[in-house]
Amino acid sequence: MRKLQLAALGFFILLGFTGCKKNTTADIGLADVFVQTIKNPADTSQTLYAVVNSVISTNIMTSATVVAPNNSTMQLANYANSGNSFYNDPVYSATSPSPGVYNYSVKFQDGQSMAYSNTLLTTTLPPPFIKSLSKTVLGDSIKIVWKAIPNAQAYTLKVTTGTGASSVLVFYAAPFYDSSTIPKAILTYGLPIGSVSYGAGIYTFELDALLYESTAYTYVQAIGISTKDITL
Repeated sequence: MRKLQLAALGFFILLGFTGCKKNTTADIGLADVFVQTIKNPADTSQTLYAVVNSVISTNIMTSATVVAPNNSTMQLANYANSGNSFYNDPVYSATSPSPGVYNYSVKFQDGQSMAYSNTLLTTTLPPPFIKSLSKTVLGDSIKIVWKAIPNAQAYTLKVTTGTGASSVLVFYAAPFYDSSTIPKAILTYGLPIGSVSYGAGIYTFELDALLYESTAYTYVQAIGISTKDITL
């Protein structure tokens, strides 16, 4: 992909907004619910779906709870115990989730409580089809090639090494999209091998396709995820 443009991230929008509110003590958070899809590892012809809830804030949060449309309640997990991000681990199913309003209750470190809501819509994105992941002929860079998804507004790329609790993020590309006048059917992202390789081993490339709720790029509507490994 020769021309890359950054798509606005909700977190940075939130950061900018709170930066303009330094004289206030209001706690501000962003709560979002979206559908995440992957290919079934046991049957790659099948797409699996999961509902993901996320709450982020530049203020420290102590807890975040969400009530689903069916009135079930879930306590979200504190990512890395940072207090800035709460989420739920995705539970995948072969059935696409029903739409509806999700209501969030968030408590902040200063004792304030805030309520938020976000609507899960019906539109989903399929996981991207990765055509290839390989070193270039000179061996100094890596190229990932995939089929464009018509409804995707942006993509992100994450590279990790290790598995489970020992997994380490070694590279992250913020949301980007193909700005070509005529959208390309096949997209390519290349990066220097030195930016991802921290010694011999297996590296996992995760490509995420993103669809936002609006052109404000604040809330995510759907994410499609695909991964591919390469040995360096």
